[in-house]
Amino acid sequence: MSSATNRLADRLNQLGEYRRFAQAAQRRVGKSPLRQAREILALREMGGQCGISDYYWYRLYDDGYQQGRGAADFLGWRLQQKFSLALNPRVASLPGFDKISFYKLAAGAGLPLAPVHACYYPGPALAEGLGQHLRSVDEVGRFLRDAVRYPLFVKPSFSQQGVGTQALKSYDKSTDSVLTMAGKTLAMDELLALVSRSADTRYHRPACGCLFQPMLESAPEIIEFNGWPAVCGARVVCLNEEAGVRLIRAIWKVAVRPNSVDNFSLGKYGNLVADIDLDSGRVSRMIGGMKPESEPLALHPQTGKSLDGFCLPRWAEVVAACRKVGPLFPLMHIQHWDVAFTADGPCILELNDLGATEFLQLHGHGLLTPQTRQFLRTHGDAAAQPWVQSL
Repeated sequence: MSSATNRLADRLNQLGEYRRFAQAAQRRVGKSPLRQAREILALREMGGQCGISDYYWYRLYDDGYQQGRGAADFLGWRLQQKFSLALNPRVASLPGFDKISFYKLAAGAGLPLAPVHACYYPGPALAEGLGQHLRSVDEVGRFLRDAVRYPLFVKPSFSQQGVGTQALKSYDKSTDSVLTMAGKTLAMDELLALVSRSADTRYHRPACGCLFQPMLESAPEIIEFNGWPAVCGARVVCLNEEAGVRLIRAIWKVAVRPNSVDNFSLGKYGNLVADIDLDSGRVSRMIGGMKPESEPLALHPQTGKSLDGFCLPRWAEVVAACRKVGPLFPLMHIQHWDVAFTADGPCILELNDLGATEFLQLHGHGLLTPQTRQFLRTHGDAAAQPWVQSL
């Protein structure tokens, strides 16, 4: 099949999907497809570059679902990376990509960080706090063949969307294999290949090294609600300037059985995301997908537990940690933090530079509020990102 034929087929599939979206929206709120089309065209004048997909993903057709100013507050998928690129100079973004660099900078500030047993890094010795320094794949193999070290979480230093991560339960010497938390058996040679070779060059750079960490124990309140021991963290987005750090959005990522990580990735893993009230840590509007058919859930789909009144444990400590750590990276004006809720309290996992924006806007809150627009006009690089000038 020719590339032109493939493109035509993709386009027809996309049009069919939009037609299904429009029909679902009409059933929900009664707006005709013509009215929906007019509202989509009107998005062009709002500065957030929202289009058809954004209109349906964020339920912009449903006035009763939206909070704040509605459609005017939303940032389109076309600006997802540009949003952070406008605020974070490339010369200052390394800690948001490289976890080893982040740990070296943040450890000295007394922040609640996840402990590290060992670090695979082919270069020279690293700073204290990163555990045993493994300089070669052979050394990694010897480390992983020590059964007393398990369970372990393998986290590439440079990785996005969870690519290359592994949650390991135990080592079997008789077969030289490792059992993962998801019940899969990996031969040791296969596991070492995952550590030393890229699983996806777009998101995973093994040359930057790898961290080996103990498996964190989820907070008991979350295990009871979720019925599954996987750590369910929060994505907290902050605006950072000399006057201080301001939290603007927070989402709780719920890893459901059998997933060992809480990545959402447009809903493809089956995990859930819930809205977090910034003041109280109370969660609401739990959602499992991006399509119009994805209704907010009042009950956990696997445990039947109600969201009503559920608050994330020790939320005030999360807020305090984000405000404390932000000034460590003064040129990163927008910071996307991943924070775990563990049995020992909140724990900062990593700083993201080019954080996802889609799942942050699924609950009726847009990112492009008047306050954020003013922040972009003040701190954004309008020369490199001309769209900022239209705000």
